[in-house]
Amino acid sequence: MNVRAPRHAYVTYFDSGYLARGLTLVSSLRDHGDKAPVWVLCLDEAAKRYLDDLDDPSIHTLMAADIEAQEQRLAPLRATRSRMEYYFTCTPLLLKYVRGQLGDPGSVVVYLDADLYFFDDPALSLSELGSGSVGIIEHRYPERLARRLGKYGRFNVGWVAFRDDKNGRRCLDWWAESCLEWCSDTPEDGKYADQGYLDSFPGLVDNVVILPGAGQDLAPWNTRRYSFTAQLQGDTTRVYVDGDPLVFFHFHGVRRTRRWYVTSQLVYGSPMGSSLRNDVYQPYLRRLAAIEAGLRARRTVAMPIARRGTGLRGLLFGIQRNILDAASILSGNAIYLPSLRD
Repeated sequence: MNVRAPRHAYVTYFDSGYLARGLTLVSSLRDHGDKAPVWVLCLDEAAKRYLDDLDDPSIHTLMAADIEAQEQRLAPLRATRSRMEYYFTCTPLLLKYVRGQLGDPGSVVVYLDADLYFFDDPALSLSELGSGSVGIIEHRYPERLARRLGKYGRFNVGWVAFRDDKNGRRCLDWWAESCLEWCSDTPEDGKYADQGYLDSFPGLVDNVVILPGAGQDLAPWNTRRYSFTAQLQGDTTRVYVDGDPLVFFHFHGVRRTRRWYVTSQLVYGSPMGSSLRNDVYQPYLRRLAAIEAGLRARRTVAMPIARRGTGLRGLLFGIQRNILDAASILSGNAIYLPSLRD
């Protein structure tokens, strides 16, 4: 399906540990004909060097120093916030930076988490935005998870869009100011990192669009709510979620251990069925593994993915992660790819 998209650009950020995922995201945009520019905030020199060497005119790179030069209050926060909290603080500032670089009133800048992957035309999401000034997507937690995870916000920050108009600018500027003031990775008083502030968007400005449809930002935390079907259309398998096309999936929490890719489906009490495994996870992980292999062949430096938490909190995360890895493998919520190197 060809859908006419507004003038738009994408922004994302990642380091060399997430480089393969970022490249996999970009490849999925291009697979579906979306040639819009992608601006990448590179979180280390290795990621920037690799992307620059691609010499792709549609990929623009910058470093945190570029944003710090525009927003002088950002640099001092490195000393008072964790690495992840600093990156979360950068999210709206990156969008503001690219909005300024484009200087194109009426255009749309979309933030994408690097672990998203498009299964259908990205313009389907932009068409749901329509003439809206701000676009956000609900987590859509099942009821039993909503009580536990509601502290992380009603909306997910994985896909957020802002139009360069009065309401879009006002909302984005407010978000940036809020994150500069407070951006803790620990929920507090209805706030959480950069994400909790999205709850305020609908009451803050007019023309905020909450994207409908199960196929927008499908993720491990909401798959339990839906049924999946797949249809072969020509040479392409198209996935449907309760009858809606799967536009993009948020592969949150996927981690590799030896020849296994462990999903976070079990974390959210949503075991994989055959269609989710075969038609969603398998295609993504095969693409990701191929890109990882290409990076290894080119001897690209890749840092390990940063662990969440430090000190005792980091130790507890590590223990929990090892237990979940084993449980996921035993319960069929991990994907084995024999072609992977140990």
